[in-house]
Amino acid sequence: MTDPIENNRRQVLAAAIRRQAGPWTKKRAMRVLRAAGLPGPYDRAARRVLAHHHETGLLARHDAPNRRFYTRKDSA
Repeated sequence: MTDPIENNRRQVLAAAIRRQAGPWTKKRAMRVLRAAGLPGPYDRAARRVLAHHHETGLLARHDAPNRRFYTRKDSA
C-alpha cells in the first residue's frame, strides 16, 4: 500500500501533466511538488512519481545521453 504523501504527489503531478504539455524532467516535477507544498525529499520522489506515471501509461519515457525525460501520451 502506498502512503498518503506518495498518493498526494502522484495526484498533484498527474493533474499538472494533464494541464501542461511539454517534456517532464525530474527538475520540473520537483518544482511542481514544491509549489504544492508537499514534503520532500523531492529528488527521489520526483523520479519515483514520474516512473509511476510512465508505468501506468500517462507518460512516455525518452532516454537520451545523460538525460531522461517524459512526455504526456496523447490519451492523457
